[in-house]
Amino acid sequence: MQAFDFDNALTMHRAWKMKFHLALGSVQGRDYDTQPIGDAAHCSLGKWLADNAAALAGSAAAARLLPIHEEFHRQSKAIADEIRQGGILEMTDPAIVAYLALSEKIEDLLVQLKAELQAAA
Repeated sequence: MQAFDFDNALTMHRAWKMKFHLALGSVQGRDYDTQPIGDAAHCSLGKWLADNAAALAGSAAAARLLPIHEEFHRQSKAIADEIRQGGILEMTDPAIVAYLALSEKIEDLLVQLKAELQAAA
């Protein structure tokens, strides 16, 4: 199995809150390509999960993480599209609040997956 920096993945997911906060005023009305944001296979976690799918097949945390990670990226794209169109103007928007809860689930599952892999080593 390929090595993976779980701590960096946690940091990256936590950084999305700040990215959306900054984006609220900067991408509205611009020709901003949100497609890469929506592609779960585009980020380092998605690539690692895909590359190690066979080795992770028995992991309960990985099984729960995969669909949540996909949904995280789907929601990321939807929120970025809404920001770009001026539909989301505050971090208290229900879409962002729900998104942040989803992000917390990913963080919890990353911690669980890291523990599972360390226990198996």
